[in-house]
Amino acid sequence: TFISLHDLLTPQVILKAVSRIRKFQGRLGRWVGFQPNRFNPDNVSLEGPNTRSGDTRFASFRLDDVTRVVAKARAPGTGPASVPVNPVGEVRVSCARFHEKVRLLGEFLGNLSPIIGPNSQIDTGGQSYIARQTMHLAEKYNNTIELMTTGMFQDNLYFQLSGDNLLPVIGAPVAPALGFQIPFQIPAGNKSQLNLLGTGNIIQIGWQNTGAPLIKNCLQIQAAMTQLSGYQPKHFWMNSLQWYNVLLNTEVRNTAGTSNTPFATYDRVPEKAMDGMDQPEFAAELRGIPWAQWHIADDVLVTNSDIDPTWASAPAAATFTKVFPDNTVMIAPDPSADWTEMYNGAEWISENAGQPMTLKRGYTFWKEWVTQPSCIELIALMNMIPLLYVPKAIAFATVAGF
Repeated sequence: TFISLHDLLTPQVILKAVSRIRKFQGRLGRWVGFQPNRFNPDNVSLEGPNTRSGDTRFASFRLDDVTRVVAKARAPGTGPASVPVNPVGEVRVSCARFHEKVRLLGEFLGNLSPIIGPNSQIDTGGQSYIARQTMHLAEKYNNTIELMTTGMFQDNLYFQLSGDNLLPVIGAPVAPALGFQIPFQIPAGNKSQLNLLGTGNIIQIGWQNTGAPLIKNCLQIQAAMTQLSGYQPKHFWMNSLQWYNVLLNTEVRNTAGTSNTPFATYDRVPEKAMDGMDQPEFAAELRGIPWAQWHIADDVLVTNSDIDPTWASAPAAATFTKVFPDNTVMIAPDPSADWTEMYNGAEWISENAGQPMTLKRGYTFWKEWVTQPSCIELIALMNMIPLLYVPKAIAFATVAGF
C-alpha cells in the first residue's frame, strides 16, 4: 500500500486517553462501608470503615443475643424463678476467592509509545501501559465488591460454573448452566412483598398505583422491623424509575400539603465521585416521613463477560445487572459494624520465583516476571465475603410490578 509523503511525515500527538464509561467505585458498597478507603500498615492491607481482616480464608462469628425479655416476679419469702441460659450459636463462613492475571509479552511492551504524548517516543518497558492495565484490574475488583454487596442485600448472589471459572452473578443460573448460591439467611418474610411478621404482606398495592398507601406501608415496615431485630429501618435504596412512583403517590403528596413539594430535600449527594465529578446519586427526604432517607441511583455492573457490552466485540452472554433492580427497594438501618461487615480473608503467596511467601489479606495486586518468552504477568487476588450478622435488620422489597 502506497501513502503520500504528507501522510507519512504528518506529526501525530496523542492528546488524551478517554473512557467511554464513567469510573465509579460502587455507591452501595461505599455507603455500607465495604469499599476500601485506607491502608492499614499493621497488617499490610486495604480496609474500609466496616471491614474486618483475618489470617485465613475461613472465619466464624458467635451469636450471643441481648434480650428484650422482662424478669419474673416472685412472692415474698420464695426463692428465685429458674430460667434457661442465654443460648449461644455459631456461624461459619468461607471467603469467595477471586484470582485473575493479565499476561503481557516483553516483545509487545518494548514496541509501544506512551498512551498520552508524541507517538514517536518509546514507552520504556511499556510502563504507562502496565500502569493502566493494573488500574483496569483494580476497577474490576471494586466492581466485584459492589456485586457482592447488592447480592447480600437481595440474598441473591450466585456463582455460575464456567469451565474452571466461577462467575459471580445475581440470580440463579438458567439451565443448562450450573451454579450455587451464597446464602445470607434473610428470612422469606423480609423479601418480596414483606410478610415481615407472618400476618400478611405489607405491600399489597403496588407503588406504581398512585393510590397505594405508601406512607402507611413505610410506617408498617418501621414497626415490624423494629419488632424483628430492634434495628430501625432508615435508608431506602432504589433506582430512578421507582423514585418516580414515590413522587407521584397521592398519600405522599397529601402529607406534604397542597402548597409544598412532596419532598423536603432532594439533591445530589455532596460527596464527589472518583473522577472529581458529581456523584450519579441523589438523596431525598419526604415531608410526610422525615425519618426516612431515600437514595436514588442507577448504577449497573456487567456479568458473564470480560468485555463491557458497549464494545462491539462483547459476547452475547454479557449482561447488564442493575445494582438497584426495577420495582424493588432495599431497606436498611444506618451503616454499622453491628449488623454487617466485609470479611477480608487471607492467603499466603509468593510474588516471584525464589521469594518467600507472605500473607496477603483482602485484595492485593503484584507483578510476576517470567522468562522464555520474556513477559510480565499482572496478578490480582481477593479473598472477601460480606458478613450479615443480623439478617432481619434489612429487607429487599418488591414494591411494584406484581
